[in-house]
Amino acid sequence: MVATMCFPPFAVGEVSTGAFGEVKAAGDPVDHASAGTPQKARSERLQRTRRVSLIRCTAGPNHGHTISLKQITVAIHDGAALEVEWRAPGSDRLRSDIVSHGRVSMADADVPFWTRWRTPLSIVRFGIDRSFVTQVWRSEFDGANGHSIETSIGMEDPVIERIAALGRGELARKGAGGRLYVESLATALAIHLLRNYGATMPHRTRHKGGLPPAQLRRVVDYINAHLSDDLGLIELAAVTGLGPHHFGDAFKAAMGTSPHRYVIERRVDRARELLHDRERTISEVAYDVGFSSQSHLTFHFRRLTGLTPGRFRRSLE
Repeated sequence: MVATMCFPPFAVGEVSTGAFGEVKAAGDPVDHASAGTPQKARSERLQRTRRVSLIRCTAGPNHGHTISLKQITVAIHDGAALEVEWRAPGSDRLRSDIVSHGRVSMADADVPFWTRWRTPLSIVRFGIDRSFVTQVWRSEFDGANGHSIETSIGMEDPVIERIAALGRGELARKGAGGRLYVESLATALAIHLLRNYGATMPHRTRHKGGLPPAQLRRVVDYINAHLSDDLGLIELAAVTGLGPHHFGDAFKAAMGTSPHRYVIERRVDRARELLHDRERTISEVAYDVGFSSQSHLTFHFRRLTGLTPGRFRRSLE
Protein backbone atom coordinates (compact mmCIF):
# COMPACT_ATOMS: atom_id res chain seq x y z
CA MET A 1 0.00 0.00 0.00
CA VAL A 2 1.06 3.59 -0.42
CA ALA A 3 3.32 4.63 2.45
CA THR A 4 1.85 7.54 4.40
CA MET A 5 2.16 9.67 7.50
CA CYS A 6 -1.56 9.25 8.31
CA PHE A 7 -0.39 8.11 11.76
CA PRO A 8 2.63 9.15 13.79
CA PRO A 9 5.73 7.12 12.90
CA PHE A 10 6.08 3.55 14.20
CA ALA A 11 9.25 1.57 14.69
CA VAL A 12 10.85 0.47 11.42
CA GLY A 13 9.53 -2.94 10.40
CA GLU A 14 6.69 -2.79 12.94
CA VAL A 15 3.92 -1.30 10.87
CA SER A 16 3.42 0.84 7.80
CA THR A 17 0.42 2.99 7.01
CA GLY A 18 -1.68 3.46 3.93
CA ALA A 19 -4.15 6.09 2.86
CA PHE A 20 -6.94 3.83 4.10
CA GLY A 21 -5.25 3.13 7.42
CA GLU A 22 -2.77 1.01 9.32
CA VAL A 23 -1.44 -1.76 7.09
CA LYS A 24 0.08 -5.05 8.19
CA ALA A 25 3.86 -5.00 8.31
CA ALA A 26 6.24 -6.88 6.07
CA GLY A 27 6.33 -10.51 7.11
CA ASP A 28 2.55 -10.81 7.42
CA PRO A 29 0.86 -13.01 4.77
CA VAL A 30 -0.08 -10.05 2.58
CA ASP A 31 1.21 -9.26 -0.89
CA HIS A 32 2.69 -5.75 -1.02
CA ALA A 33 4.10 -6.12 -4.57
CA SER A 34 3.69 -2.99 -6.66
CA ALA A 35 3.75 -2.25 -10.35
CA GLY A 36 5.41 1.07 -9.59
CA THR A 37 7.09 3.12 -6.91
CA PRO A 38 4.63 4.10 -4.15
CA GLN A 39 3.99 7.82 -3.77
CA LYS A 40 4.13 9.18 -0.24
CA ALA A 41 1.08 10.70 1.34
CA ARG A 42 0.63 13.16 4.13
CA SER A 43 -1.64 13.60 7.10
CA GLU A 44 -3.27 17.00 7.44
CA ARG A 45 -5.02 16.43 10.77
CA LEU A 46 -5.20 13.57 13.23
CA GLN A 47 -7.37 12.86 16.26
CA ARG A 48 -6.74 9.56 18.00
CA THR A 49 -8.04 7.81 21.11
CA ARG A 50 -7.01 4.45 22.50
CA ARG A 51 -9.19 2.48 20.09
CA VAL A 52 -10.42 5.00 17.51
CA SER A 53 -8.59 7.19 15.01
CA LEU A 54 -10.00 10.05 12.96
CA ILE A 55 -7.82 11.57 10.27
CA ARG A 56 -7.84 13.67 7.13
CA CYS A 57 -5.04 12.80 4.72
CA THR A 58 -3.98 12.90 1.09
CA ALA A 59 -2.13 10.25 -0.91
CA GLY A 60 -0.47 10.04 -4.29
CA PRO A 61 -1.21 7.37 -6.92
CA ASN A 62 -1.35 3.74 -5.81
CA HIS A 63 -0.17 1.42 -8.60
CA GLY A 64 -1.76 -1.72 -7.18
CA HIS A 65 -1.42 -3.41 -3.79
CA THR A 66 -3.09 -6.04 -1.65
CA ILE A 67 -3.66 -4.51 1.75
CA SER A 68 -4.88 -5.71 5.13
CA LEU A 69 -5.93 -3.04 7.61
CA LYS A 70 -5.32 -3.15 11.34
CA GLN A 71 -8.65 -1.43 12.12
CA ILE A 72 -12.17 -1.57 10.73
CA THR A 73 -11.89 1.37 8.37
CA VAL A 74 -14.32 3.82 6.79
CA ALA A 75 -12.93 6.36 4.31
CA ILE A 76 -15.00 9.28 3.00
CA HIS A 77 -13.66 10.71 -0.26
CA ASP A 78 -12.87 14.37 0.23
CA GLY A 79 -11.42 15.43 -3.14
CA ALA A 80 -12.02 15.33 -6.88
CA ALA A 81 -13.58 12.25 -8.46
CA LEU A 82 -11.21 9.44 -9.38
CA GLU A 83 -11.35 5.87 -10.65
CA VAL A 84 -10.62 3.12 -8.13
CA GLU A 85 -10.01 -0.45 -9.24
CA TRP A 86 -10.36 -3.20 -6.66
CA ARG A 87 -10.93 -6.86 -5.97
CA ALA A 88 -13.12 -7.99 -3.10
CA PRO A 89 -11.59 -10.33 -0.51
CA GLY A 90 -11.12 -13.81 -1.97
CA SER A 91 -12.23 -12.73 -5.46
CA ASP A 92 -10.34 -12.52 -8.78
CA ARG A 93 -12.97 -10.26 -10.34
CA LEU A 94 -11.59 -6.79 -11.10
CA ARG A 95 -14.08 -4.03 -10.39
CA SER A 96 -13.84 -0.38 -11.34
CA ASP A 97 -15.76 2.47 -9.69
CA ILE A 98 -15.72 6.24 -10.09
CA VAL A 99 -15.48 7.57 -6.55
CA SER A 100 -16.76 11.13 -6.28
CA HIS A 101 -16.70 13.61 -3.41
CA GLY A 102 -18.58 12.31 -0.38
CA ARG A 103 -18.63 8.67 -1.48
CA VAL A 104 -17.76 6.07 1.15
CA SER A 105 -15.38 3.10 1.12
CA MET A 106 -15.00 0.58 3.94
CA ALA A 107 -13.08 -2.55 4.86
CA ASP A 108 -12.98 -4.98 7.75
CA ALA A 109 -9.86 -5.41 9.88
CA ASP A 110 -7.41 -8.14 8.86
CA VAL A 111 -9.29 -8.97 5.63
CA PRO A 112 -6.95 -8.48 2.62
CA PHE A 113 -8.21 -6.89 -0.60
CA TRP A 114 -6.50 -5.50 -3.69
CA THR A 115 -6.87 -1.88 -4.83
CA ARG A 116 -5.39 0.65 -7.27
CA TRP A 117 -5.93 4.31 -8.14
CA ARG A 118 -3.91 6.35 -10.63
CA THR A 119 -4.48 9.92 -9.43
CA PRO A 120 -4.05 11.54 -5.99
CA LEU A 121 -6.84 11.18 -3.46
CA SER A 122 -7.97 12.95 -0.31
CA ILE A 123 -10.01 11.26 2.42
CA VAL A 124 -11.46 11.64 5.89
CA ARG A 125 -10.97 8.30 7.58
CA PHE A 126 -12.31 6.62 10.71
CA GLY A 127 -10.34 3.64 12.02
CA ILE A 128 -12.01 1.60 14.77
CA ASP A 129 -10.41 -1.28 16.64
CA ARG A 130 -12.25 -4.59 16.32
CA SER A 131 -12.51 -4.80 20.12
CA PHE A 132 -14.46 -1.51 20.16
CA VAL A 133 -16.92 -2.72 17.49
CA THR A 134 -17.25 -6.08 19.24
CA GLN A 135 -18.28 -4.34 22.45
CA VAL A 136 -20.92 -2.36 20.53
CA TRP A 137 -22.05 -5.58 18.80
CA ARG A 138 -22.54 -7.44 22.07
CA SER A 139 -24.19 -4.63 24.01
CA GLU A 140 -26.42 -3.04 21.36
CA PHE A 141 -27.43 -6.13 19.37
CA ASP A 142 -28.08 -9.78 20.15
CA GLY A 143 -24.46 -10.36 19.14
CA ALA A 144 -23.70 -13.78 20.54
CA ASN A 145 -21.72 -14.79 17.44
CA GLY A 146 -18.98 -12.97 15.56
CA HIS A 147 -19.41 -9.99 13.25
CA SER A 148 -17.84 -8.81 10.02
CA ILE A 149 -18.06 -5.82 7.69
CA GLU A 150 -18.26 -6.28 3.93
CA THR A 151 -15.60 -4.50 1.84
CA SER A 152 -17.21 -1.79 -0.30
CA ILE A 153 -15.81 0.99 -2.51
CA GLY A 154 -17.53 4.21 -3.58
CA MET A 155 -20.85 3.76 -1.76
CA GLU A 156 -23.38 6.57 -1.34
CA ASP A 157 -24.40 6.74 2.32
CA PRO A 158 -25.94 9.96 3.71
CA VAL A 159 -25.67 8.74 7.32
CA ILE A 160 -21.92 8.19 7.10
CA GLU A 161 -21.53 11.50 5.26
CA ARG A 162 -23.21 13.28 8.21
CA ILE A 163 -20.95 11.52 10.70
CA ALA A 164 -17.96 12.47 8.52
CA ALA A 165 -19.07 16.12 8.54
CA LEU A 166 -19.03 16.06 12.35
CA GLY A 167 -15.59 14.44 12.17
CA ARG A 168 -14.32 17.19 9.87
CA GLY A 169 -15.55 19.77 12.36
CA GLU A 170 -13.71 18.02 15.19
CA LEU A 171 -10.51 17.94 13.11
CA ALA A 172 -10.89 21.62 12.27
CA ARG A 173 -11.13 22.36 16.00
CA LYS A 174 -7.97 20.28 16.52
CA GLY A 175 -9.68 17.69 18.67
CA ALA A 176 -11.34 20.11 21.09
CA GLY A 177 -14.10 17.60 21.85
CA GLY A 178 -11.61 15.03 23.08
CA ARG A 179 -11.82 11.27 23.37
CA LEU A 180 -15.43 11.18 24.55
CA TYR A 181 -16.72 12.99 21.47
CA VAL A 182 -14.68 10.93 18.98
CA GLU A 183 -15.80 7.68 20.61
CA SER A 184 -19.42 8.88 20.44
CA LEU A 185 -19.06 9.35 16.68
CA ALA A 186 -17.37 5.95 16.41
CA THR A 187 -20.20 4.27 18.31
CA ALA A 188 -22.83 5.74 16.00
CA LEU A 189 -20.73 4.70 13.01
CA ALA A 190 -20.23 1.16 14.34
CA ILE A 191 -23.97 0.67 14.86
CA HIS A 192 -24.67 1.89 11.33
CA LEU A 193 -22.03 -0.42 9.86
CA LEU A 194 -23.25 -3.49 11.74
CA ARG A 195 -26.86 -2.80 10.79
CA ASN A 196 -26.29 -2.02 7.10
CA TYR A 197 -22.98 -3.58 6.01
CA GLY A 198 -22.58 -6.59 8.28
CA ALA A 199 -22.40 -10.10 6.89
CA THR A 200 -25.29 -11.03 9.21
CA MET A 201 -28.49 -9.14 9.95
CA PRO A 202 -28.41 -8.21 13.63
CA HIS A 203 -31.43 -7.81 15.87
CA ARG A 204 -31.23 -4.53 17.74
CA THR A 205 -31.80 -4.73 21.48
CA ARG A 206 -34.51 -2.23 22.44
CA HIS A 207 -33.86 0.13 25.34
CA LYS A 208 -36.23 2.76 26.67
CA GLY A 209 -36.12 5.53 29.25
CA GLY A 210 -33.40 7.37 31.09
CA LEU A 211 -30.90 6.18 33.65
CA PRO A 212 -32.35 5.11 37.01
CA PRO A 213 -31.33 7.45 39.85
CA ALA A 214 -28.77 5.02 41.31
CA GLN A 215 -27.01 4.52 37.95
CA LEU A 216 -27.12 8.24 37.20
CA ARG A 217 -25.62 9.11 40.59
CA ARG A 218 -22.91 6.50 40.13
CA VAL A 219 -21.79 7.77 36.72
CA VAL A 220 -21.98 11.46 37.73
CA ASP A 221 -19.86 10.70 40.81
CA TYR A 222 -17.41 8.84 38.58
CA ILE A 223 -17.15 11.77 36.17
CA ASN A 224 -16.53 14.24 38.98
CA ALA A 225 -13.89 11.99 40.55
CA HIS A 226 -12.07 11.42 37.25
CA LEU A 227 -12.58 14.79 35.56
CA SER A 228 -8.85 15.20 34.90
CA ASP A 229 -8.69 11.78 33.20
CA ASP A 230 -9.08 11.09 29.48
CA LEU A 231 -12.66 9.86 29.83
CA GLY A 232 -14.12 7.60 27.12
CA LEU A 233 -17.69 6.66 26.23
CA ILE A 234 -17.24 2.91 26.74
CA GLU A 235 -15.55 3.60 30.08
CA LEU A 236 -18.52 5.66 31.32
CA ALA A 237 -21.02 3.14 29.94
CA ALA A 238 -19.25 0.37 31.85
CA VAL A 239 -19.87 2.24 35.13
CA THR A 240 -23.61 1.77 34.54
CA GLY A 241 -23.36 -1.70 33.02
CA LEU A 242 -24.91 -0.52 29.74
CA GLY A 243 -23.76 -0.51 26.13
CA PRO A 244 -22.26 2.78 24.86
CA HIS A 245 -25.16 3.78 22.61
CA HIS A 246 -27.84 2.87 25.16
CA PHE A 247 -25.86 4.70 27.84
CA GLY A 248 -25.60 7.84 25.69
CA ASP A 249 -29.35 7.88 25.00
CA ALA A 250 -30.30 7.10 28.61
CA PHE A 251 -27.90 9.72 30.02
CA LYS A 252 -29.32 12.38 27.70
CA ALA A 253 -32.89 11.42 28.62
CA ALA A 254 -32.05 11.79 32.32
CA MET A 255 -29.81 14.87 32.16
CA GLY A 256 -31.05 16.71 29.10
CA THR A 257 -27.59 16.74 27.56
CA SER A 258 -25.14 14.22 26.09
CA PRO A 259 -22.32 12.68 28.18
CA HIS A 260 -19.77 14.60 26.09
CA ARG A 261 -21.45 17.96 26.68
CA TYR A 262 -21.93 17.26 30.37
CA VAL A 263 -18.24 16.43 30.86
CA ILE A 264 -17.21 19.60 29.00
CA GLU A 265 -19.55 21.70 31.15
CA ARG A 266 -18.21 20.14 34.35
CA ARG A 267 -14.63 20.77 33.24
CA VAL A 268 -15.39 24.42 32.57
CA ASP A 269 -17.13 24.71 35.96
CA ARG A 270 -14.09 23.21 37.66
CA ALA A 271 -11.80 25.54 35.70
CA ARG A 272 -13.77 28.56 36.95
CA GLU A 273 -13.06 27.42 40.51
CA LEU A 274 -9.35 26.78 39.91
CA LEU A 275 -8.81 30.11 38.15
CA HIS A 276 -9.28 31.83 41.50
CA ASP A 277 -5.92 30.33 42.48
CA ARG A 278 -3.42 32.71 40.89
CA GLU A 279 -0.55 30.37 41.70
CA ARG A 280 -1.80 28.10 38.90
CA THR A 281 -1.12 29.04 35.29
CA ILE A 282 -4.02 28.79 32.85
CA SER A 283 -2.21 25.93 31.14
CA GLU A 284 -2.00 24.05 34.46
CA VAL A 285 -5.70 24.63 35.04
CA ALA A 286 -6.47 23.21 31.59
CA TYR A 287 -4.62 19.97 32.30
CA ASP A 288 -5.97 19.72 35.85
CA VAL A 289 -9.57 19.69 34.61
CA GLY A 290 -8.96 17.22 31.77
CA PHE A 291 -8.38 19.35 28.68
CA SER A 292 -5.47 18.30 26.49
CA SER A 293 -4.27 21.88 25.95
CA GLN A 294 -4.83 25.46 27.00
CA SER A 295 -6.37 26.22 23.60
CA HIS A 296 -9.04 23.56 24.15
CA LEU A 297 -9.90 25.06 27.53
CA THR A 298 -10.08 28.53 25.97
CA PHE A 299 -12.37 27.31 23.17
CA HIS A 300 -14.91 25.71 25.50
CA PHE A 301 -14.61 28.31 28.28
CA ARG A 302 -15.37 31.15 25.86
CA ARG A 303 -18.20 29.16 24.23
CA LEU A 304 -19.92 28.55 27.57
CA THR A 305 -19.13 31.78 29.48
CA GLY A 306 -18.48 34.37 26.79
CA LEU A 307 -15.04 35.08 28.29
CA THR A 308 -11.58 33.65 27.81
CA PRO A 309 -9.99 32.16 30.96
CA GLY A 310 -7.60 35.11 31.07
CA ARG A 311 -10.37 37.70 30.95
CA PHE A 312 -12.36 35.76 33.54
CA ARG A 313 -9.34 35.73 35.87
CA ARG A 314 -8.81 39.48 35.39
CA SER A 315 -12.49 40.10 36.20
CA LEU A 316 -11.85 38.67 39.66
CA GLU A 317 -9.47 41.50 40.55
